[in-house]
Amino acid sequence: MENQSQEPAPTQPNQRLGSPSQEMPSTSSNEQTQKRNRPESPQHESDDSAQSPKRSRNGSLPPPSFPQEIIFEILSNLPVKSLLRFRCVSKPWKSLIADNFFIKKHLKRTQNDPEFSKKRVLINTSSIQTGSSIKSCSLKSIFEDPNVNTSEIEYPSKKASRYDWIVGSCNGLICIAIREDSVLLLNPTLRVSKRLPDLGFKKRRGCYTVYGFGFDASVDDYKVVRVFCYQSKGFEDGYESVVRVYSMRTNCWRRIQDFPFGVPFSEAGKHVVGTLNWAVLSRQYRDFSCTIVSLDLAQETYKEVTQPCYGNGAGERILGVLDGCLCVLCSYGRLYAEVWVMKEYGKRESWTKLVTIPYTPIPGYEMFLTPLSVSKSGEILLRFEVNMLLYNPEKNMFRIPMFPYDAFSYIDQQEVYEESLVSPTVVNQHR
Repeated sequence: MENQSQEPAPTQPNQRLGSPSQEMPSTSSNEQTQKRNRPESPQHESDDSAQSPKRSRNGSLPPPSFPQEIIFEILSNLPVKSLLRFRCVSKPWKSLIADNFFIKKHLKRTQNDPEFSKKRVLINTSSIQTGSSIKSCSLKSIFEDPNVNTSEIEYPSKKASRYDWIVGSCNGLICIAIREDSVLLLNPTLRVSKRLPDLGFKKRRGCYTVYGFGFDASVDDYKVVRVFCYQSKGFEDGYESVVRVYSMRTNCWRRIQDFPFGVPFSEAGKHVVGTLNWAVLSRQYRDFSCTIVSLDLAQETYKEVTQPCYGNGAGERILGVLDGCLCVLCSYGRLYAEVWVMKEYGKRESWTKLVTIPYTPIPGYEMFLTPLSVSKSGEILLRFEVNMLLYNPEKNMFRIPMFPYDAFSYIDQQEVYEESLVSPTVVNQHR
């Protein structure tokens, strides 16, 4: 038993976790005299007894002890599911795994993992047998395995609906819009969720809602942005918008400046370096043009993002995120598509053409959609019509990831996320 009246000493870098401190008992003078009068045991026996560790009553050896920094390094490289099991090893381990600094370190290593071993893909699916559902699979298996297994994501909804929409992911948290009138934050790895306060809006004819989800590093806050787009009275006026922002720190919604430059497409905003980015169809005189509008989550101000020079014949543009960078997939009819990546956010000169993808010869597939990820070998994963598609630019070859035949009939959405210890119910985990 530890003396409760004494305050515990501060943890030092070389303090050992999981091994109780041992104090050698003091020896009285009488005991020392008796030891001197005892016959000495053979030298080899005394050497063996000094080198062999003490055993417990059941004969088992005590667990090995390691310095704290070594345990920290080992645990911060493990998957989340292993860490959840290891919380019951000891109280120091449980405290370490719940520590904010440890959570941040573990998240950073997960995001920088080139093997994609801790990254997964959310798939919003529909199936004749099971109806609508959200499934998950390993990103690494999509690139490397001939057959990809999926598991269903459980989240608190009355019933899975085709109107449940994946808004986006950030630091292991997933934002889901449920039937367009309520929002849920979910960590599918921890199986922890939080339903956001209701806005009181219901879906109306001629109106639609667009969301965005991201992280404001300036105040360590997760924010959800809701853009409610409604049709103006006159046809010439087009659509107008009402924008509200939810803060996890305050747990409430508030209105900010209306969306400029027109209204965003139905796609959710893409989170890049503390900003949300939408493709906007804006009117200039009597012509329409595609603009990229960015919302700074810290300042809550808008600005237009300059685009690369696409050249002649550029058509529809779809925004995505590749390796934390904003990207644009620009289609050129049924000829080919180009993927451009903004290597340094906000700098026009950093736009780089990553790959040119020829028009696919696969029957029934006509349009490329969102870029999702790029492997170490340069193979790019795309959402393609109602499926996923992999394109290898070096071999100029396409292939389709193979899922179990009864997994789903078609795909509505995909979203790449990383497994993390970040909880949607805990504020300021990054301090």
